[in-house]
Amino acid sequence: MGQLKNTTSIYLKFGNTKIRIPVNPEEIEIKYPSNNKKYDIIGVGEVVVQKRPGLREVSWKGFFPGTNSEDPYINKGAKSPKWYEEQISKAMKGKKKGRLIISRSDLYDTNMRCIVSQFETADKGGEPGDMYYSLELQEYRDYSPQTVSIVTAPPPSSGGEPVQSEASAEQQRAVETPVLRVGASVIVNGQYCYDSYGGKPHGTANNISTTVTRIVAGNPYPVHVGSYGWVQESQLQITG
Repeated sequence: MGQLKNTTSIYLKFGNTKIRIPVNPEEIEIKYPSNNKKYDIIGVGEVVVQKRPGLREVSWKGFFPGTNSEDPYINKGAKSPKWYEEQISKAMKGKKKGRLIISRSDLYDTNMRCIVSQFETADKGGEPGDMYYSLELQEYRDYSPQTVSIVTAPPPSSGGEPVQSEASAEQQRAVETPVLRVGASVIVNGQYCYDSYGGKPHGTANNISTTVTRIVAGNPYPVHVGSYGWVQESQLQITG
């Protein structure tokens, strides 16, 4: 019986540093907190009020291999345990915002802006060189205050020009640039292919408006759009 192909890839990206997890963990836990509130109402009893979903939490346990880098369960391009420990610790200590990408073949993908909320390492006897770890990531949302500018006309007797009210003196909210993610609206130009390696181009897009359906980071044509096929990121204009 042949070796099963690994069809799941896990990436962390902090700035220009992209980290591919070298050994896929046994399981990944994703929590979706609800933030719903319960109240006891006289004459009614207990009721629940739905709130906006809380921040997702993603966690897993695994190890960074120190030897036998040719073993079939180790993803291509694995680095030393020290390198992974330094990159993740640096992101945590530097309060860096990153992105988690989990690409699953024939299943949904996870693409989440995140921060490192917990990172622990351990050495185990009898397994020299390997570094065991546990990692917890939390979804990050921009919390910049929203402000508006209000322009009012001066009293007719003043003869002056319209003036800006005091409300406009507040810091205006920065508009976050749209990011490439599953579900993003895009405009596509150029050839699209049957697979993420650029195999068998079968059509050419000309300002086609569609959405991103899958992302496989690290491949030459990593983005699947609509029902068309796989394209390069440079072929896309993100609109939302």
